[in-house]
Amino acid sequence: MKRKRQQGIALLMAMLVVAISAVTATMLVSNQAFLQRRSYHQLDAERLRAYALGLEDYARLFLQKDARESKTDHLGEDWAVGIPGLPIEGGMLSGQITDAQSWINLNSLLTDPVQEAALKALCRREEVSCDFIDALKDWIDEDLETRFPDGAEEDYYSSLDPPYRNPNRPMADRSELRLVKGVDAESYQKLKPYIIALPEATPLNLNTLSRPLFEALNIARKEGEGFVDADRFIDEREQDAFSSLQDFEKRMKARLSEEQKKALAVSSRYFLAEGQVLQNDKTLRLNALIERTGRSGSRVVWRSFGEFL
Repeated sequence: MKRKRQQGIALLMAMLVVAISAVTATMLVSNQAFLQRRSYHQLDAERLRAYALGLEDYARLFLQKDARESKTDHLGEDWAVGIPGLPIEGGMLSGQITDAQSWINLNSLLTDPVQEAALKALCRREEVSCDFIDALKDWIDEDLETRFPDGAEEDYYSSLDPPYRNPNRPMADRSELRLVKGVDAESYQKLKPYIIALPEATPLNLNTLSRPLFEALNIARKEGEGFVDADRFIDEREQDAFSSLQDFEKRMKARLSEEQKKALAVSSRYFLAEGQVLQNDKTLRLNALIERTGRSGSRVVWRSFGEFL
C-alpha cells in the first residue's frame, strides 16, 4: 500500500513537471513571437523615421541653395512646389515647404503694431473677439504687470481649475494660444490658418502671405482714398515677385508707413517643412521648423513626428 502511494506521488510529480515544462515552453514561444513582432515594429518605425529625416535634410539643402541663388522668397520658386509623391520600396513619400513668415507671428505682437492691427482685422473677419490680445501680450512679456483692460497674469491663471502658470516668455508653438485667457477652441480654429509662433519677432513676407492677410494689412494707396486692391496685388505678384519694398510701392502705387516698412519684407528666414512617409500600411508624418542662417547654412528649430500606425 505504501509502495503504491509512493508511486502515485511520483506520478503526480512527473505530471506536474511535464505541465510546468509545457507552460514554460509555451511562454517562451509566445515571448519570442512578441519580441519578434516588436523588433519588426521598431524596424519599421526606424525605417520611416529615416525617410522622414531625409525629407527634412532635403528641405534644408533646398533652402540653402535658394538663398545662394536669390535674395527674395516667393511662391514661384522651386522650394514652394513641393514633392507630390515619390515612390519608395513598399510605399511613397511626399512633402512640402511653406514660408513660415507668411503668417502672423504671435511673438511679434509686443513690438509690431502692424501685425497686431492685422490680427484684429482678421478677428473681425472671422467673428472672433479681440479681447484676448492684451492677455496674449501678458503671456509673452517678461513683466508681471497686468495690461488694462483685458490682460491676465499669474493671479488669473493660478485661480483656474486646474490652475497653471503663464510662462512670461515667447510662445514655443501657436497651440499655446488655447491656454490664453479669452481663447476657446472655436476661436483658435478660426485663427489657426493665419498664425504661427516663431522664436523671435519677424516681418511678414509680401511675396507669400495670403489674400485675407494682405487685406487685413490695409495698405494705403498713394493717390486718392482707399487701399491697395487685393486682386491687383495678387495678379501683380504672380506675374513678377516684388524685389523690394520700394518695388512694391512703385508698382502698386502704395504708401508704406515707417511701421509698415519694419513689419514687411520680400524674403524670409523661417520655413515649415512638412513630410509624409507611407510604407507597408504604416504612416509617419514630420513637421519641422527650419531657420535659414545666412546664404549657406540652416538649422532645425524644432521637429515633431506623428501618426505612426
